[in-house]
Amino acid sequence: MFKPVRKRTIVTAIGASLMLPLGMANAQATPADIEALQAQMEALQAQIDELKSQQQTTQKDVATVSDNVVTKAPGGGLKIGETTLKIGGYVKAQATFADNGYGDGKASEIVTPSSLRTETNEDEGVRNSFSARQSRINVGTSTPVAGDTLNTFIEVDFYGADDEANEFVSNSYAPRLRHAYGSWGNWLAGQTWSTFMDLNGLGEVDAFGQQASVVFVRQTQLRYTQPFDGGSLQFALENPEDGGDDQSVPDIVGRVNFDGDWGHASVAALARRLTVDDGVDDDSEWGDAYSVTGRFPTFGKDDIRLQANYGNLGRYMGLRPYPDSQTDNGEIEGVDAWGASAIYRHYWTDNLRSSLAYSRTGLDEDGTGNMTDSYDTTFVNLMWSPMAQTTYGIEYQRFDLEEVDGDSFDLDRVHFSAQYTF
Repeated sequence: MFKPVRKRTIVTAIGASLMLPLGMANAQATPADIEALQAQMEALQAQIDELKSQQQTTQKDVATVSDNVVTKAPGGGLKIGETTLKIGGYVKAQATFADNGYGDGKASEIVTPSSLRTETNEDEGVRNSFSARQSRINVGTSTPVAGDTLNTFIEVDFYGADDEANEFVSNSYAPRLRHAYGSWGNWLAGQTWSTFMDLNGLGEVDAFGQQASVVFVRQTQLRYTQPFDGGSLQFALENPEDGGDDQSVPDIVGRVNFDGDWGHASVAALARRLTVDDGVDDDSEWGDAYSVTGRFPTFGKDDIRLQANYGNLGRYMGLRPYPDSQTDNGEIEGVDAWGASAIYRHYWTDNLRSSLAYSRTGLDEDGTGNMTDSYDTTFVNLMWSPMAQTTYGIEYQRFDLEEVDGDSFDLDRVHFSAQYTF
């Protein structure tokens, strides 16, 4: 405990030191007087040294406390000790007007090949639907660990199971896990975008991930990334699924990315072990698929995004317009298809922009019955960001699906949105 220096001691010492010259001017100081003054000065110095020691201890305590309080991180977020915490996401309100009776369901804002078949009816008219289910929240951390940075990220939206939800009173839709992963150094483990998927192929469209031919999959994986000058090389083992729950080998993915002032290009390959074991048929076959993606600047802030896919794509492409495999006479065979897309984004002003996106797929072998023969989508929009972290949009969407047996399903939809990012 700090003990303040007594005023009396200081005054006595100072007084003695001042009186000494005066006294010596009139009389010779005795040895006893000098000895007493030295003792007082030594006592004063001891108390001053104690005060300095206590002051240094207090400064160390303050520094220790400062290392553990919450502060603002240089790149945004909050810094707690050595960990930087960031909270993000957005609130998004959507309204759709769709023909053919489409939209009379709880997940109407997401169009899939399956929903086109089951929810469209040419005898019914326009349907309107409002939703805020795409709103999402995420939490990320970064912490220096063992000479590198440990990153974690988790995100949810509200497209979860809706068995208990209703639109009569509460619209209480359940949260759904989108991402949950950690990375350290070159390694990543957890659920996120498949390594076979390139986000550069999506473009800025409100029908997020609903283009007919783009690769769009999130799943749990173990990924290794090796950067090199001008790009990176990636390998991953990912969760397998072909609809039969018979898989014994993970999906294997490799990707190489190239980046520069000229833009971005990427090539990916996928290997899958397809298996059927249902008590009647028992067979396995390896399937493969390939994807090429590019994003290139054009004029001003404009850019074009291109993607081409081929092979046993199944669930990886276009929200699964084609099955992963089919079984004939006890033998399993992967279903091959192709897909291509082009997305051009033009800036009218710094705050106003439009994207035109066209995407088409086709079956690359003989199919039967209600198997998809072709599927294509067209989107055109106008996006306005009048201020930071705010975007309003209007988008026209066209979906066309044709089956091998000649049946066809189509949908015209107008989509409005308001997004507020935090």
